[in-house]
Amino acid sequence: MKEKIDLCYLPTNKLCKINNVLDDSFFPKEKNNVITQELITYEKIKGGIKKTTFQRNFLEKNHYDSTRTEILSVD
Repeated sequence: MKEKIDLCYLPTNKLCKINNVLDDSFFPKEKNNVITQELITYEKIKGGIKKTTFQRNFLEKNHYDSTRTEILSVD
């Protein structure tokens, strides 16, 4: 039996369960070729907008995560 590759690892407070909801037509045919996933969240804050980017990078069967936060000021 072929092991299913889970492309939805991003830390989204359990909101990201798309592998169980969407069928395979929503995902790349060659999942082993996926290099990076990103989830970008925009949040209103006092004086601007906070942009948070969660990124997961894949290397064979391993991965590493990073988070970047930017404050976009609104004048």
